[in-house]
Amino acid sequence: MVTASLDGRAVLITGAAGGLGRTIATALARHGAGLLLVDIDAPRLLEVRDRIACHALVADVGDAGDRRRVLEHCLAVGHEPDVLINAAGIEKASAFSDLGEEEVIHALQVNLVGTMLLTHSLLPGMQRAGRGHVISIASMAAIKPIPFNAVYNVAKSGLVAFSLSLSKELAGSGVGATVICPSAVAAVGMWARASDQLSRNRLVEGSVVRPEAVSHAVLEALERRPRRILVGSPVVRAGALLSGLSTHIDRATDRLSHIEDVYRERVRTDSSRRL
Repeated sequence: MVTASLDGRAVLITGAAGGLGRTIATALARHGAGLLLVDIDAPRLLEVRDRIACHALVADVGDAGDRRRVLEHCLAVGHEPDVLINAAGIEKASAFSDLGEEEVIHALQVNLVGTMLLTHSLLPGMQRAGRGHVISIASMAAIKPIPFNAVYNVAKSGLVAFSLSLSKELAGSGVGATVICPSAVAAVGMWARASDQLSRNRLVEGSVVRPEAVSHAVLEALERRPRRILVGSPVVRAGALLSGLSTHIDRATDRLSHIEDVYRERVRTDSSRRL
């Protein structure tokens, strides 16, 4: 059981207007954290801000000017974070060749490059203070890539590599880095957007986790400071890790889950979206 108190901790959460970011913000507020929430969706962001009584800034982490505004805002309101939670992310199921070049670039800017550069801006303050934690929300798709989601897979795999590398170079500095890789999440975010439009698949549906499992993993990261947390059933975690060791196992688990059929359907449900 996680019992960490976050009284006195200054936490910045990106992607906080909805999905996992909103769930994480709610959980951390209950544990006493002082929050600065960042998201591009102004109405939903301000609703979360008013509900939990914290700072908020409308900004796009994929935009260089907006990232500068985040840093300036932190300094202006005296909220230089000692915890950064990178939860912003966008996703669209699509054949790679059907995506526009600008969609590929934008998705990588939000999901990977912007996250790295915002971390780059805020990390020196943590290092000067000799304490801090960078938590990045990746995906089980970073461990076991899924079809029709090449850009998302690349971004989340890059985020895992970035966080693991960062955690090693920060060892002994008082600043830690943890990457959290959940399987599909129920009720909020990307999977919830399409799940009720898909054919029933008991194996895939059984692998879905509650958003509270991810917020619990964030609290665990803050208390125990592991380098990586996989959020999913034991079967899902084992299947993902073993698939990374063997292409035969990877193909076998794909056949067992019918994941290609699932994502072919998701291509249809996402056809009107743009990254």
